Amino acid sequence: MKNRSLNNQTVLITGASSGIGFATAIYFDNIGIKVYAGVRKESDGERLKEHEINNITPVILDVCDYPSIQRAFDLIKKKEEGTIFNLINNAGLSLNGPLELMDQNDIQKLIDVNVTGLLTVTRTFLPLIREKMGRLVNISSGHGLVAVPDKSVYAASKFAVQAVSESLRVELMPFGVFVSNIVVGKINTNVLGKIMAERQKMTEQTNYEVYELYRTQIEYFDREVKNLPSIEASEAAEMISRALTDEKPKMQYLVGPGAKKMKILALFPPKMRGKMLYKAIFK
Repeated sequence: MKNRSLNNQTVLITGASSGIGFATAIYFDNIGIKVYAGVRKESDGERLKEHEINNITPVILDVCDYPSIQRAFDLIKKKEEGTIFNLINNAGLSLNGPLELMDQNDIQKLIDVNVTGLLTVTRTFLPLIREKMGRLVNISSGHGLVAVPDKSVYAASKFAVQAVSESLRVELMPFGVFVSNIVVGKINTNVLGKIMAERQKMTEQTNYEVYELYRTQIEYFDREVKNLPSIEASEAAEMISRALTDEKPKMQYLVGPGAKKMKILALFPPKMRGKMLYKAIFK
């Protein structure tokens, strides 16, 4: 497959302080793409600079704070006039657990980051993307393909990402802008530790009798998360680079065995899939 020229390419990556965003910033720097790494704290930017980087500029960017987004836009627009600008919407949160056990503030925060933040950043930077036929890459999840128990809020946010990508794919087609979705499975990052810590917090704060109603499925999905094969964030970064560099990028790229498993599960009729999940959890 032919590759797009890397000359005159600039990319903004949201959520670049750790995990996939961090790995992707380093990867792009190594292949010669100028990177603006969106971080929420100065210390996160300093951590990036500890690596042998050539062309990464940390930029303070909180996807839930519009003034922060606008400042980042003004900075990049001023410095990158005339370059081909690309956006990778990577910033995201994960939230697991039965809906009845969820904290309302956690639900709101996840939707603010995963959906509203993505839309706001994209809307703000679209003039730069459109001007030189840049590209838009959204990081989704296997849970954006299939909604399973214990993931209702997270799945809702990632289904929204899929919908945004599908809509914008046609909306931006007249301008020569490609939109790709990266469907990610389990990545070997500190996210898993955060998920388990949040799970423990949820357990401790929940009424014991209510928790007992959901214990079986909670324990099932805890085992599933631990046993699912994972890949390194650098592998995800390599796949993301394809969405940016392939001459004719795919609408969807699958990353890791977890994403592929969910893609197969999505092929089953919903009623059948529901019965399969029920039997697996409550056998």
